[in-house]
Amino acid sequence: MSQTPPCPDGHPGTDQPVNALDVPALLVVGAMRAWVAPLVKPGHEHPSWREILRLAGVPGEGAQGFNRLMEVVAGHARRLIEVRCCHCPALGEDEVHMLSLMGALQQGDAFMPVRILTDWLPAGQVTPALASAQRFAAILAAQGLRLPGPTRPALMH
Repeated sequence: MSQTPPCPDGHPGTDQPVNALDVPALLVVGAMRAWVAPLVKPGHEHPSWREILRLAGVPGEGAQGFNRLMEVVAGHARRLIEVRCCHCPALGEDEVHMLSLMGALQQGDAFMPVRILTDWLPAGQVTPALASAQRFAAILAAQGLRLPGPTRPALMH
């Protein structure tokens, strides 16, 4: 299997190219990358995560859920969460986990989202993050933006 080219910021290519994503997954990854970009490279121009969600028809309540989820993760992560730059052609491992998180929530799976969030966050932050993720996932689904369920083997380490 061929790998995607390396990222302009030096991240290695993987076998999970961004250009293979469907629209709902691309929306989530794009918004996630745009949300993180100003934290990684302050003072540079970056895409607006709010505008990405707005253009996809995600109402304000969904954007609030997404923002709150990202705030909790950014503010309390137990480890560095791998979110690639906006120009990276390949997905990072935690971007894949975010897609699994959203897909699992949309399918009513409570176990996988808690498992992902527990990997990212201390116990006291899992519940607030989960509530925000549920809100975002439900609004995406209501807009017809459904993600596939998680692939459990990809999350096993």
